[in-house]
Amino acid sequence: MSLVEFAPIADVLAALGVMVTVAVLAWEIRQTRKQTELTNWRELLETLVAYKGQTHDAEFADMVERGHADYDGLSPSDKRRFGLYLEQGIHIYGNFAKHNDALPRKLVGLEDALTNYFIEMLTSPGGAAWWAENRPMGHFMPSTYAMVDAYIARGRQDTDRRK
Repeated sequence: MSLVEFAPIADVLAALGVMVTVAVLAWEIRQTRKQTELTNWRELLETLVAYKGQTHDAEFADMVERGHADYDGLSPSDKRRFGLYLEQGIHIYGNFAKHNDALPRKLVGLEDALTNYFIEMLTSPGGAAWWAENRPMGHFMPSTYAMVDAYIARGRQDTDRRK
């Protein structure tokens, strides 16, 4: 056999090599994406644990409970602490929602649990009073206001349905 006769076979082998390389790269990219998603969710869960863990301090937990019950009854410094606590929760949830929307497959169970917690946090009498007082101050991005307003409305609808 001459080299001319081997040329088509070499072309087929080269094409197969390229296809195998592309397939391996696609698989590696997929694995990297999955690992990145897992890392992101692990970090989110650690952030939530730290956020909720703030209430392990009895004095802070008492202030949060008083704030949810009667925001206007808090001292100015407790209003600030309660407000910053809620604001931190909004930022955590907003980041979660943004990243979850970008995933090929949403984390529905986690999304539902966080949404319910978020709604509960901002529809308590104190949470709602804090939002009404602080909403006009412009501390959030426009999409965050839309998200919070939508969830507050949803929380009110859920409460009305349970009555």
